[in-house]
Amino acid sequence: MEINAHQLKHIKVNKLNESFCVSLVDHKKFEITKGYGNTVIEAINDMHDNLI
Repeated sequence: MEINAHQLKHIKVNKLNESFCVSLVDHKKFEITKGYGNTVIEAINDMHDNLI
């Protein structure tokens, strides 16, 4: 299964050199929490770990 990050409504994805930063954002685009990783999936998992 492929994930198209542009279809995620409350996730903002940024490319940082050779890694990724994802942010959970609210309806006003305010960043709530972030995660980092070598892939988008790793960054989402890191963000999720920060929430737990």
